[in-house]
Amino acid sequence: MSIIKFRYCDSKGLTTERELLQWSENSSYIQGRASGDAFPKTFRKDRIVEFLLGEDLLLKDAAPPAPRPKPSDLAAAAAMSNKAARKSSNGPNVILFTGFSASYRSELELLAEGFGMKVLKTPSKSLTFLCYGDNAGPSKVVKAQEAGAFIISAGDFLNLLQTGELP
Repeated sequence: MSIIKFRYCDSKGLTTERELLQWSENSSYIQGRASGDAFPKTFRKDRIVEFLLGEDLLLKDAAPPAPRPKPSDLAAAAAMSNKAARKSSNGPNVILFTGFSASYRSELELLAEGFGMKVLKTPSKSLTFLCYGDNAGPSKVVKAQEAGAFIISAGDFLNLLQTGELP
């Protein structure tokens, strides 16, 4: 795969230049790794301000659809008040937490379940997100990537629950 380079505006309005050496895309996101990244990062296509290199490599309309349900479905559910389990009309997002202490992972799992997400202990083809901590094992990350899941940090996960967006 070839290099893609772009200017990206994150959810805080900060514009940065990104260069991905390994990347893939779907209809809503580009996910990839820069030279210094331990794990891939996910970028919303609608937040890309300008392509500097490799725009011709994008699949555009031919890109596969993003995993369902969309993060915006979670935001709408979060706005519905109480902490009862909520599910979108397309079924729950499926998430796996890895690389966290047992107590913190348990807290994250309860939070995810409270927002209607299904929590897994091992990667599967239905996986939507893999949320990684400092001690994440590479085999789970590879399996999650093969399943087409988004690889996110705990901060990205909390932002997703709060705003419905991936930074």
